[in-house]
Amino acid sequence: MPRSKKKSAQIDLTDAKLAKSFGLGCLNIQGAHLWPVSHFVWDASASLAGATFFCEDLDGWPKTSLLRIEVIRLPKEKDHLADRIRWYTRDRKTRRIRIADGDLFDDSMLLPKAFDETWEQDAFATSKGHVIRIAKHKKFAVIFRFLVQSGSLLGHPIFKRLPKNLSIDTSQWVTDVPEVVEKRKRKSKFTEYSLDDEQESEMWQIVGSVLKRLKLNKVKSISERLPLIEEEITSLRNQKGLTEDEQVDAAIQLGTFVGQHFCWHLDWEWCYLSVSGGEDEYCVCSPDRSMAIAPVDWIYELITNKRCALNCTLTYNMIEAGRLPPSRPGAYKRVG
Repeated sequence: MPRSKKKSAQIDLTDAKLAKSFGLGCLNIQGAHLWPVSHFVWDASASLAGATFFCEDLDGWPKTSLLRIEVIRLPKEKDHLADRIRWYTRDRKTRRIRIADGDLFDDSMLLPKAFDETWEQDAFATSKGHVIRIAKHKKFAVIFRFLVQSGSLLGHPIFKRLPKNLSIDTSQWVTDVPEVVEKRKRKSKFTEYSLDDEQESEMWQIVGSVLKRLKLNKVKSISERLPLIEEEITSLRNQKGLTEDEQVDAAIQLGTFVGQHFCWHLDWEWCYLSVSGGEDEYCVCSPDRSMAIAPVDWIYELITNKRCALNCTLTYNMIEAGRLPPSRPGAYKRVG
C-alpha cells in the first residue's frame, strides 16, 4: 500500500519569522516567533513528521546550529523508528560526555516537561555539541536532535525555550507547514547620500596633501601609518596657542586621511549621512552599514581633548579582527 503524500517545504526566514505557535504531528510548540531561525526544512505525512530548524551567524553561536524534531506514529512506523534509533546511537559512547557548557551531560538536560510517565525516555550526548533525546509512547515516538558547532548547548535561545513551550496532544496529527510572519522593517533615522564629484575630488586632494606632508607615501607598512597620525595628534595637543580654525583645519586634514585609510584596507565607503533630528556629517561606513565613523569629528575630539585616548590604531585593529560588539546591518552604529 503506497504511503500518503508528504507535505515538504524549505522556508527562508531572512525577512520573516515563525508564527507564535505551530503543530508538528502530535506536538504543539509555543513561542516559536522568538526563535532566531534562518531557515527550516519541513517534511510530514500521515505517519511521519519532521522539521529541521537552522540558525546561522547567531551572536554567541557563529557557526550553524540546528534543532531536528521527528515524530513517528506507532506501531505503523516501528521499523522506521528502529532504523532512526540505530542511526542516532551508532556513535553513542559508554561514558558520559562533557558538553560545551562544561558539565557532564545527564538525562535531565533539555528535558521537555510535557512528557509524563507514560513515555519511555532516553537521552545522551555523542559529543560536546550534539545531544539526542528519544521519547516513546504506545502510539508515538519523538526524536530530538540538538546540535551546536560553537557556543553553549543549554543556553541556546531555541533549545532552552523548547522544553518549557512544548505540549502534546495525542488526538491530533498536524502535517501543514507552519505559517511565517513577515518581519516588520525598522524605519531608519539615517539617510545616506554618495559623495558628488566635487566632494570626492576635495577628499582626494586632502588625502594627497597629508600623504606628502607627513611622508606617509613612503611608509609601506599599513600598521605604521595610523601610529604616525597619532604622533601628529600628540604634537598638536602639545602646541600652545592653536586657534579654533587651526584645530578644525588639522582635524579635516588628518580625519580625512584616517577615513580613507579605513576605506583602503577595510573596504569601507565614504558617504554623506543625514540624521533625522541631528547633524548631517561626512562618514565612512562598513559595507553592510552596521558601523560608521565620522572621522573629522573623531580626530577633532582627539586634538582638543587630551583626556581622550589616542585610539585610531586600536579601533582599526579591533574592527579588522572582528572584536567590536555586533551591530545589525543598517544601524550605522558609531565607533571611534
